[in-house]
Amino acid sequence: MILVTGANGNLGSQTIDFLLKNNPDADIAGLVRSEEKGAKLKQKGVELRIGDYTDYPSVEKAVKDIETLLLISSSTLDGRVDQHRNVIKAARKAGVEQIFYTSIVEAEENLSPLSPDHAKTEELIKNSGIPYTIYRHTFYMEFLPLFMGDAMETGQWAFPSDGQAINLALRSEMAEALANGLANPEEHKNSIYEITSGQAYTLDDIARRLSEASGKDISYSDISVSKFEEALNETGLPEEQVAMSVMTANTFANGALNFTYEDMENLLGFKPTGLDTFIKQFLKQ
Repeated sequence: MILVTGANGNLGSQTIDFLLKNNPDADIAGLVRSEEKGAKLKQKGVELRIGDYTDYPSVEKAVKDIETLLLISSSTLDGRVDQHRNVIKAARKAGVEQIFYTSIVEAEENLSPLSPDHAKTEELIKNSGIPYTIYRHTFYMEFLPLFMGDAMETGQWAFPSDGQAINLALRSEMAEALANGLANPEEHKNSIYEITSGQAYTLDDIARRLSEASGKDISYSDISVSKFEEALNETGLPEEQVAMSVMTANTFANGALNFTYEDMENLLGFKPTGLDTFIKQFLKQ
């Protein structure tokens, strides 16, 4: 049986959908925090396992009789490594045969503020002795409109990048790549994949492409992370939202997403959706 953690989140639920589409008879369980949160999954025939990364006894119970485990990294950054440690410890005790984990691209380079937790989790997995498959994800292409703020309305886009290019990939295609791996775990044992689309772009490139596709003049300004943080604080945004935006800015400016690999294409069996296609779809909404 396959257990998908974070099963009611976007990545988890889409991964399950692809698994069911390609393997209708697959035995799939989903880790959720409550029966209510898993209602839609249950309707699809997914077995619910109730648990929380922070609650070790619940995780220990949830991983019983699981052969393949997909550990989707926690969305709660506080104590993230300890949360992951609970899952890995329980998986080892339960005799899980293989663990898949969603990390960040080039995690060991520590270019993003998000990298250390992922690098440490990868280390914990390797030290557990459980055969592993690590998918190192770039940022979701679906988040591009969030990075842009009100640029489409004002024509002005100010965001730190220090001239670095970023590589974005569709979350839905990341989910499909995960499902393909989970369906044939033996083929991916003790492998690490860098999950990116086929091309990285500077934010100036993206602004030009947005201008061409929309017919509006979008001007990009590369500002410092400190000025960006100062501007966010002046708007009165919640502290947590400011912190997450600043982490994203540092990730861009440090070149943490300036990588391009063919792993995702190989796992999918087709070329990942490109930025121009996404922009056209986004502008139609």
